[in-house]
Amino acid sequence: MKKYLNYFKILTFKKYWNFIQIETSRILSLILKKSYVWGVPYTISIEPACLCNLRCPECPTGSGMVRRENSYLDRNIYRKFIDEIKTTTLHLLLYFQGEPFMNTDIFGMIKYASERRLYTVISSNGQFLDNETAGKIIESGLDRLIISVDGTDQSTYAQYREGGDLNIILEGTKYLNALKKETRKSKPEIIFQILVFRHNENQVKDFKVFAMKNGADRSWIKSAQVINPDRLIDIIPRNDHFSRYIPDPEGRLITKARIRNQCRRLWRTCVVTTDGNIVPCCFDKEAEYIMGSLKDTRFSEIWKNEKYTEFRESILHNRSRTDICNNCSEGIEVYLRRSLYLFL
Repeated sequence: MKKYLNYFKILTFKKYWNFIQIETSRILSLILKKSYVWGVPYTISIEPACLCNLRCPECPTGSGMVRRENSYLDRNIYRKFIDEIKTTTLHLLLYFQGEPFMNTDIFGMIKYASERRLYTVISSNGQFLDNETAGKIIESGLDRLIISVDGTDQSTYAQYREGGDLNIILEGTKYLNALKKETRKSKPEIIFQILVFRHNENQVKDFKVFAMKNGADRSWIKSAQVINPDRLIDIIPRNDHFSRYIPDPEGRLITKARIRNQCRRLWRTCVVTTDGNIVPCCFDKEAEYIMGSLKDTRFSEIWKNEKYTEFRESILHNRSRTDICNNCSEGIEVYLRRSLYLFL
C-alpha cells in the first residue's frame, strides 16, 4: 500500500489532464492515420551515463557498440529539461543504455527530480550497491530501483552479466533494506528482474521465492532482446513462454508479434541521450533517429516539430520500413505476461 501512496503523491490535475490529452490524440491518430499530438509524454527516459562496468554480450553498451560523443549527460541540460516537464510528466526513468550509477551526479539528479514531484525509477546492474550508495539512494528520494539479477547462483548469473558479482547485489540489498527500516522510509521499492535466456530458464520458477528471500519487494520476469536475432538462436529459451522470438522457415528468429502500423511509445514517451538528443524510444539504442537537441531547442518545440510529425506518420502507414521497429516488443508484451502467468 505504501508504494501506491508514494505514487499518488506526485499526481496533479495538470498531469492527469496531460495523460488524457496524449491518449486521446494517440487514438485519433491511429484511426485517421495522421499525427495529432495534444500534450507531452507522461513517461520519459533519460540516459545519465553511456558507459557500463559489465560486458553483457547482448547489451549495445556492454558489447562496445554504442559510442556517444558524451559519456555523461550535462547537468545544466538535465535541470533545464526537468524544469520544463515537471508539471506534466509522471514517470522519470533514469536509465537507457549505460549503468546509471556510473554518473557520480546521479543522486543529485534523482533528488532534483523527486523534489519536483516526479516518480523516479532506476534500472541498474546493482554492482555499485554498497552501504554508502544505499544511504545516498535513501536520501535522494528514489521511488523504484530495478536490479538485474539474471540467475539465482553466481555461475548462472555470470554467464550473461560478465564481470558481475551476485553477492554484491544480495549484500547491497540487505544494506538498503536495513536503512529503509532504520529511517522508516517506504522507498525505494526494490524489484529483482531476470532476463530469461536458455542458460537460466530452469531457474525462473524459483526466482520469485529467491527474490523475496533476498529482500526484493517484487520480482519481474522479462524476455530478452538480442542485438542480431538472425545469428543467436542458441541463446533463446527452449520454452516458448519465455521468448519474444520464433524461428521462421529458414531458421532465423523473428518477433512473435506482427508488426502493426501503430506505436504507443511515440505518444507516451521519448528518450534523452547523454548527448542531449531526443530519440523516439528505447529501441533506438544507437540514437539513429534524432528528433532534435536540447542543447539549442526547448523540448516542447522538438516534441511537435515537423521531423517528429513525419516520423509518427511514417509509423502509422508503414512501420516495418523503420529498422528499429523490427526488433521491438510492442504488441507482444501482454502476450508474454499472460503466458508467464499461466506457466508459473
